Amino acid sequence: MASGIVAYRHPTAGFGLPLPADWERADDPMPGVALVAVEPELLGGFRANLVVTIEPLPAGMDLDGWQADAEGLLAAELSGYLLLDRERTLASGRPVLRRLAHHAPPPGSGAVTMEQWTAVERGLGFTLTASAGTLEYDALADLFAGIAEGFQP
Repeated sequence: MASGIVAYRHPTAGFGLPLPADWERADDPMPGVALVAVEPELLGGFRANLVVTIEPLPAGMDLDGWQADAEGLLAAELSGYLLLDRERTLASGRPVLRRLAHHAPPPGSGAVTMEQWTAVERGLGFTLTASAGTLEYDALADLFAGIAEGFQP
């Protein structure tokens, strides 16, 4: 692993991923949210972050079935949601759905670009969401991709 990146394993859910060593972490901050990791505080502005959510799925549900309504839900929940890219791919040899999107928070806040990777494992739906201020996204895209590649549900 590169300098500044540490291996993280969730204490109860068992998933693992590489994380920047200096990012703040909170395990299980609320139901369904297993991890929140946030870059060090900046002078104002949006702090890049990673969020892992886990949800139990109905028996036999696959990735496509689980994600069938996701775009509508995201559009309903995120102001100014715009899907930029969506692809089915592999991460760590597992099928994942990768989504790149933009949304515009309420006035006074900068636009946010988010990248999500969703996977189904052991009857659970895992979502890794990486978010950054849109103008900072390009500088973080490789880091986010490396974290997603190392994600082990």
